Parts: sequence; C-alpha cells; structure tokens
Amino acid sequence: MAYTLFAEIHEGRQASVDSKYQRTYTRAFLVGTDAGTYGPAYAGSHPSLPVIFSLHPDDAAAFCVRLSPSQDAQDPTLWRVTAEYSYNPDMGGSGNPAIDSQQQGVAPGSRSPVPTTRPNDYSVATSTYPYAVWKDKDGNAVVNAAGDPFLPPVEIQRPEATLTVGLNSLNAPSGAWLGSVGCTNSNTMVIGAYTANPGQAKLNSLSAQFLYENGMNYWRWTLVFGYRTTWEVEILNQGLRELRGGKLVPILDDATGYKVDQPALLTTAGAKAAVGASPNYLTFNVYPRVTFPTPL
Repeated sequence: MAYTLFAEIHEGRQASVDSKYQRTYTRAFLVGTDAGTYGPAYAGSHPSLPVIFSLHPDDAAAFCVRLSPSQDAQDPTLWRVTAEYSYNPDMGGSGNPAIDSQQQGVAPGSRSPVPTTRPNDYSVATSTYPYAVWKDKDGNAVVNAAGDPFLPPVEIQRPEATLTVGLNSLNAPSGAWLGSVGCTNSNTMVIGAYTANPGQAKLNSLSAQFLYENGMNYWRWTLVFGYRTTWEVEILNQGLRELRGGKLVPILDDATGYKVDQPALLTTAGAKAAVGASPNYLTFNVYPRVTFPTPL
C-alpha cells in the first residue's frame, strides 16, 4: 500500500495569457501505485504534488487552482495528475455562488478549506431614498413666501450606505436574529471597516442558506445593514389645533377669526406660534433598537 512513482513530465506543460493579462499554466505529473485498486483521491494526494493555492515555480503571481487525476488507459497503477494555475484565484469551482463567492480578495495563502474558520466577507454600496424636508441646510424652515409650509412637503434624495456581511455558522439564525430585522443598533458596533454609533445601522434583511462543503454542513448567512447618520425622523412642529388652557382646540386665523385650513407653526408647548417666530422640529425614534454582536 504505497506510491511507487512520482515524476513531473514535460508533456502537457503549457501557458496562456489573454487580453486582460490573465495568465494560466498547466503542469503534468505521473503518479504510480503498487495496486490497481487505488482511486483518483489517493493518486491526487501524493505529498509531492502541488497543493491548492501554492505558487507556480516560474510565476509568483499564479496560484494552483485545480488538481485533476486521470488513470492511464493501459496501466491501472499509473495516474496522470494535471495541475492548473491561474493569475486570478477567484475563479470559483463548485458552481454554487454561495460557496464560490466566499474568500474573494483574501490572499490565497490565508484561505481556509474549513468553512467555519473563514473570516466574514464584506461589501459596501450606496443608494438614495426619498426624504421629506422641513428645513434647509442652515436650519431655516422650508415655507412659502407667506410663511406657510408646503403640503405635501418638498422631497429630496438622500444617500444611504448598504453594508453586506457574509458569514458562516454551524447554526441557523435564531429567532432573536430574525426578530431584529428592521431594528437599529443600541450599541456602538463594528461592521468590517466601518463603525456605527448607536442608531446608525439598521438590519434591513437577513437570509441564510444550508450548504455542504468539504464534508461539512453549515449555514451561510447574509446580513444587509443600512447605514445612515441617523434613522430618526424629524418633522416640523405644526398643526391645525393647539393646546390652550390644557385643552386641544382649533387654531383660529388672526385676520378672519375662522379655523385655519393650513397647518400653523406651534411652540414647543403646543400653542400657536407668534407671527415670525422661528420654527422648531420634533424628533422621533421610529425603529426599535437592539444589541447586535460586535465586531460583526
């Protein structure tokens, strides 16, 4: 029960480079065994063969990405093992994007064949969302020439960052995790290269896929966080009624004495604001806050 032959052969060695400067190489080896009952797994495990992600001897930027043993047509104890090298190690191979997308950008020597020991994967993107504005960049109320607010309010597009985390776990997401979708962080948390202060990161979605790889079952989680400076909602303090003597009553127009048909500015105490008074704004925390693990 042993190997009887190992040799690199010149037949089958080749290389290529394409218009994107991607380099590929092929090396060929002969592996002999002392019995014809050995299969490709044994032949492809000879200790002198290149290992996955090892460097090509002539090109320090090309990595071994595939080993392919094939049995000789005449001799069942003889195997030809082809080693393929690529300038780009992120080629995939399993055909399952949930597996092939892992560890991209990680140095080949730092990659792990054990799914649950791999570091988390991160990506960031930006998008915009509509936002009703009640004041301009200087804090002045957005009102018409007569001092009335616009109805409906003016909308602008504000930016938002999306932080996506991919991680592997032996466990499926817990009920607590599922219940955290739509919540913001109550603690300062680290998401990859970014630090989110309390109330800045909202878990927009969570998904998980059950996978089998390298003899192991595990869950591939994908968490998508929305990042904003604040998720608080700020609204101009205005209305058609006011508090007067502890009672809620209609606001009357100073000129006509009739009920106003447009919202009027209010003071912080809920009374009708005087003509020319500076507006004030009400701030609401509309998203529940939870404690997420950190760093994530």
